[in-house]
Amino acid sequence: MKVLFVTNAYPSPERPWLGTAVRLQEQGLVSLGINVTILYLNRTDKGKLVYLSAFSSIKKKFKEGSFDILHVQFGGIQALLGALAARKRCIITYHGTDLHGGSPPSLKEKISYSIGIFCSKLAIRMAGASIAVSRNLVEDLPRKMARRIEIIPTGVDYRLFRPMNKRFARKSLNLEQDLYFVLFCDNNNDPVKRRDIADKAVEILREQGLNANLLVMAHIPFEEIPIFINAADVLLVTSDKEGSPNIVKEALACNLPIVSVDVGDVAEMTAGVKNCRIVAREPKIIANALAEIVLTGERSDGREKRQNIIDNEKVCERVLEVYKRVLNQCSE
Repeated sequence: MKVLFVTNAYPSPERPWLGTAVRLQEQGLVSLGINVTILYLNRTDKGKLVYLSAFSSIKKKFKEGSFDILHVQFGGIQALLGALAARKRCIITYHGTDLHGGSPPSLKEKISYSIGIFCSKLAIRMAGASIAVSRNLVEDLPRKMARRIEIIPTGVDYRLFRPMNKRFARKSLNLEQDLYFVLFCDNNNDPVKRRDIADKAVEILREQGLNANLLVMAHIPFEEIPIFINAADVLLVTSDKEGSPNIVKEALACNLPIVSVDVGDVAEMTAGVKNCRIVAREPKIIANALAEIVLTGERSDGREKRQNIIDNEKVCERVLEVYKRVLNQCSE
């Protein structure tokens, strides 16, 4: 089977953190015997102008390469263009802001998000199948449209993301051994992540006498992320909106405890996992939950509890089933 991935986010030497979930799914599908080709629409450097020639590029590449499936990673304008180019052989994966819109700080960005969501909804109607990485992304869609979408989270490389000795991880990062580290992920200094709440919660921890620091992880090479996770005492998520945050699943795979507000699929992912808390978006309440966890010094059991759901091998097997179903429908 030949599959053309179309994506506007993909890792590069300059931006190794960008689109790592896309690359991981590509690698997982290749390991299952799928021939995957990447068509990267470099929106980061070219802006929205990249979409002016995208339709002809997608259609030409798909036709000349005799691909069986066109898989668009991330919705918005590119999803609509992919659906127009390949119709029922197009599959689209929605990751978050392409359906829920984020929290745009300006009118210009609000309009941009609105256009992207409009294009996403049109693409859902036209494509052969759609995937959302978390259930909350489809909750506000019309019921008929939501039924067309399969929920498949992005996966985690279980060989790379695994528990390791905390002292060793801290030594690798030149971190002090006797501090409490609260891990916070914010690659783009995005207001939606609510760094202000995280800072305040850690400040309260220090006022309570705990020697705690916020360990901010931003623009880290993918291969180093497990070291940061294992060096921390707990992961903190305070976002206003999320889809299925990769850092939460990576933390689960490393048995790192998690304190999070009820956002995206975090509550679903952490349900029944030891030393994980879902709390109100209030710094004092968050600080109390953080203190409760870090003072025990215990890890979680997320790796075992969630492997069947988040292990990239399992995820890619589910994606492959979607491919097969679409091809069967096209041949009928």
